[in-house]
Amino acid sequence: MAGQAQDTSQPRRGRRAAVVAVVAVAVLGSVSGALASVHAKSGSDGASAGGTKQVAVAPLSDESGRPSGWAPVPYQRAQLSVPGLWLVETPGQFSCGTQVPGMIFAGARPRFPAGTGCHLTASLAWIRPAGHIAPGIRHRRPTALIHGIPVYRLRSAAGSVLYLVPELMVRVAARGRLARRVLATLTWSPLAVVLKHAPAGPVPASWVRHRFGRVNFAVPDSWKVRHENQWATCGTGIVPRSLLLIDATRPPLALPCPFPFPTATREQARPGLTVVTGKYAARSVAENFPSCLQRHGAQICLSSITGQGGFESGVLIFSVSRPRQHATTFFLLGLSGTGAGARTVFASVRIPRR
Repeated sequence: MAGQAQDTSQPRRGRRAAVVAVVAVAVLGSVSGALASVHAKSGSDGASAGGTKQVAVAPLSDESGRPSGWAPVPYQRAQLSVPGLWLVETPGQFSCGTQVPGMIFAGARPRFPAGTGCHLTASLAWIRPAGHIAPGIRHRRPTALIHGIPVYRLRSAAGSVLYLVPELMVRVAARGRLARRVLATLTWSPLAVVLKHAPAGPVPASWVRHRFGRVNFAVPDSWKVRHENQWATCGTGIVPRSLLLIDATRPPLALPCPFPFPTATREQARPGLTVVTGKYAARSVAENFPSCLQRHGAQICLSSITGQGGFESGVLIFSVSRPRQHATTFFLLGLSGTGAGARTVFASVRIPRR
């Protein structure tokens, strides 16, 4: 695909040159209830990474309506799927090209800043915060149910379809010949599944429990385990279907990370977990963690970028420590698929008793 890419964000920590820190208020505002209610064990779908059949006790991200060749694009609690070659646009990163088939704006209005030289494609979609939601709207009959989620149609420009989705606290819209097919993929994001306020099921018996950085957790036995002593990676920091354990005894390595064309397929989340501890752990992860709660004797704090659209929406970054202690262990968890596997990993995190 020919084209040009424009990056409006600031480089940070070598995870990728195109990242911007934006506080996702709608998600972080609900973290308190979500974290407080998550138990040490979590539900999963029948096709969990560990291969153990379980009963789901919370809504999962529904992949059944996604056409072949399409990729999911999450934003906060919501997720739409679009053709894999569509570009993903966010408030901190805008890209365009000469042969782009479509665009999806995650957390941003469908427009480009002046002077970028970019133009909207005929086919596009967007997910934005809902803004004000009238108190009585949930008592009205919804326009439709999409994967069990009530949606209410709002006025929109000719040729486009716009829905208010109170349950997910967003507005979603699309235009062009694929508009209705795109909107039919609406579902919970994997992040919403991980933080959902609901009872949880057991960790699969086939999973392997680990202790690293004074924290216990479990991952699928099929994941490869890798050990490093330095942060030296581009991207999200996730190695697909792997557990990467970094004892950061050396400063993070500054890499010349390239700026990839942000198509939906390239930005798609991958399953995996990276855990960073050691002298240079905080410097390696280089995040802020403003929202914290205590759960099962542990203090868990979510990164300020939690729920933002685009590149970093595929990973949940959080710190784990004992209450009122400085965090020295950091987790980067891939938010892929239905979210069930990530939910199970997240819910397995514990601080062992002394």
